[in-house]
Amino acid sequence: MKKLLIVALICSSNIYAQKEPVGTEGIQTIIDLFQKKPIVAIGETHGHLQLYQFLTKLVQTEGFYKNVNDILIESGNALYQETLDEYISGKDVEFSDLQKVWLNTTQSPVDPWSIDVYYNFLKTIRELNNLIPKNYRIRIIAADSSISWKNINTKEDYLKERGSREEFYAKIAINEVLSKNHKALLINGGAHFGDHRVTTVNQRIEKVYPKSITVILAKSGLWKGNESIEEKLNWSIGTIAKVKDNWIGLLPGPRRIAIVTPTNNNSKKLSSTSNAPTSVSIQKPIGSPSKYKRQDYFDYILYLGTSKDLKYGNIDASIYTSDKLWKELNRRSMIRFNHKLIEDSRKTGKLRPEAYN
Repeated sequence: MKKLLIVALICSSNIYAQKEPVGTEGIQTIIDLFQKKPIVAIGETHGHLQLYQFLTKLVQTEGFYKNVNDILIESGNALYQETLDEYISGKDVEFSDLQKVWLNTTQSPVDPWSIDVYYNFLKTIRELNNLIPKNYRIRIIAADSSISWKNINTKEDYLKERGSREEFYAKIAINEVLSKNHKALLINGGAHFGDHRVTTVNQRIEKVYPKSITVILAKSGLWKGNESIEEKLNWSIGTIAKVKDNWIGLLPGPRRIAIVTPTNNNSKKLSSTSNAPTSVSIQKPIGSPSKYKRQDYFDYILYLGTSKDLKYGNIDASIYTSDKLWKELNRRSMIRFNHKLIEDSRKTGKLRPEAYN
């Protein structure tokens, strides 16, 4: 037992004996990264308010908009790219038409895209484009699979039209950015990036354009159990640090996730108490720790405060008072999950099915 304890202490101390991560000012560092590679990818926690406050400042910085052509978003259906182009260029677009960009993605009806940070970000780019010279205007590109819900009636229809979201996103980046010698900021859920499997977005892109991407994880908090050493770093919000071979990068990667199906009663409880973005299940780590390290998933970490500081944007649930929309969203829920949406979740906008089948 004593030997095991000694080994455990040695392993623990080895992590923190590694060199310290060096924090730098995030906005200028990201701008500088575009001088090294044409794509910088941000792995987000969906609805993360502090991230979008940071991104709002980033895109309005001269060094960014004078060097970056495009921003690719997971929160938009590519089917509506023309509508998005018109809005971002400053043309008059009915809000009901613009909403289709994020209401009709592959993740409908339980996506988090109705959280206000996403629309506010689009509005920021539209307003910015109206203020800067035309040759510096930024294009927002919807990079979620081009899916038409009116053509989908079965789970098989859905899976066929959705396809591989990572593959679709990567093709958009290749065809709309790299093949045109553009530079782009990619925004996607953190799980879509990494060097640990060939199906991630960045791996698919770099198979065609090697060494073309820098991956940044946007994070509030440095994972449970590291609070004391995080406090010693004393980083301000918006600090960025490279993670290769320092104690952050050498932390164990995430464990495998089990999807736990909530009961109807639990689902109703979750829908009324959860502050997190929409989710259709409870996720629990299972099995042994990952053989990969955090540095196998991203190159830099963008620090956005402690885990206690994490805040999400808001959802205006008034849109779901439309019976027509609610009926359609329930139809989609039946197709994807074989369950209708919880009626109470209509009031909060954090939509959940009655169970996750």
